[in-house]
Amino acid sequence: MTRFPARASMRMHELHALLGVRMRRTVIALGLLASIGAGTIPAMVEHALAAQVKGNLARARAVLPPDAMRDLERAVEAARARGLPTEPLVDKALEGAAKGVPAERILAVVRQLAEDLERAYALVVRSGTAAPADVTAVADAIRRGVPEDAIRTLHGGSASGEPIALAVHTLADLLDRGVPVDVALDVLAAWRSFGARPDQLRELPAAVERLIREGALPAQAAAAVASAVRAGHGPAAARRPAAVPANDNRRGAGSVDQPPLPAGAPYPPRGKGKGNKPGTSGG
Repeated sequence: MTRFPARASMRMHELHALLGVRMRRTVIALGLLASIGAGTIPAMVEHALAAQVKGNLARARAVLPPDAMRDLERAVEAARARGLPTEPLVDKALEGAAKGVPAERILAVVRQLAEDLERAYALVVRSGTAAPADVTAVADAIRRGVPEDAIRTLHGGSASGEPIALAVHTLADLLDRGVPVDVALDVLAAWRSFGARPDQLRELPAAVERLIREGALPAQAAAAVASAVRAGHGPAAARRPAAVPANDNRRGAGSVDQPPLPAGAPYPPRGKGKGNKPGTSGG
């Protein structure tokens, strides 16, 4: 078994940031496929993923040292035995190798991801099974700092057979924009109450972001979007409440949840585990 220096764990967050984009793209792609329908499509996806993992393992053998490759194969087999998705693990290893990341750091992150996948599986399993897309999406949300209580609430409100990969990805996007957890969950509850169309999920964070840029605070923007969706008008119809003063860039001015952002400013990164618990507003 490969042993890793203590300093490897200190840089783990850097590798997560380095490799997170591909995992997020996988989450979106799998979520879209899973949302198309039940039966044939999920079976085709599972078969395609198994073939992809096999091919990617062959690629990994060509770029990883033999001892690191053995550790990666053990991690993949252990995940498969527990019913966890294995594609994200191999993808992490390949992305790290392509970027010249040392093997010991790659394997440290692979093991951390396996733990996140196991936590995610426990959150979404029903009747002894969980869709790989949902497990992968929840693991990504955990890494992005979404509280597990919020994930439980989101999953608990889902209809039987409803894939939550895209919904949990949207939840993370809303939190990244400064929306308090309970308000973000209400936005998704509004989406579910009016048809739960998968293609509408991506519009929710975009509508919230537009209102924030127009001067609304994150909680106010999200509440306006939820109201528009419940009224059947769609996220794009949401408008900043007339009584809400425009964002005058004074930090904390009239803030009820998060400080307003200056126009054009990037959203601050969310640290792991920094999300608010449901029922709080983060203030």
